[in-house]
Amino acid sequence: MIYGTLLIIGAFLLFDPRKGARPITIVSLAVLAGVGVSLVDIFQGSNANVDNGLIAFHTFGAQGVTLAGNLMAIAVGTGGTRIRLSRGRSIASTALGTAGLIAFLLFVTDVFTGWMWNTGLFERAVIYPIMIGHGLLGSSVAAAQRHRATHPLAPLAARIES
Repeated sequence: MIYGTLLIIGAFLLFDPRKGARPITIVSLAVLAGVGVSLVDIFQGSNANVDNGLIAFHTFGAQGVTLAGNLMAIAVGTGGTRIRLSRGRSIASTALGTAGLIAFLLFVTDVFTGWMWNTGLFERAVIYPIMIGHGLLGSSVAAAQRHRATHPLAPLAARIES
C-alpha cells in the first residue's frame, strides 16, 4: 500500500501533466501501477480469496502493475534527458522495462499453457525491473537535488555577462 501510494504521489510531484503527452503518460502509468500494487496488497493471492472470488482483484492489480510499471520504466527511460537522467540510467530504465515485459509474456505463457515451470521466477523477473527502474528514477532525482543544493546558480547578472 505504501509503495503504491508513494509511487502515485511521487509521479505527481515529479511530472507536470500540463507539460505535454509524456508527463501525462508517465503519471497515468504511475497511477495504474500504484493502484495495481495496492490491489495486490489488499486482495492477497490466498486460497480463501480464490474460493470467494476476490482473487479477481488480485489478478487485475497484478496485471495492472506489471504492464503499467514496465511501460512506465520504458517511458521514463526514453525521455530520460528531459528529466535529467544520465544516458546510462535512461538506457537501463528502458532495458529494464523491456525485460520486464518480455518476462511478463513468458509468465503468461507459462501459466496459460499449464507448464507452471518455476512461476515464482517469472513473477520476480516481471516485478524486479519495475522496482529497480523506480529506484533509478528516485536516486537520479535525489542526486539532482543534491547537485543543485551544492552548486547554486550564479546571480543573474553574472550569467548574462558570460
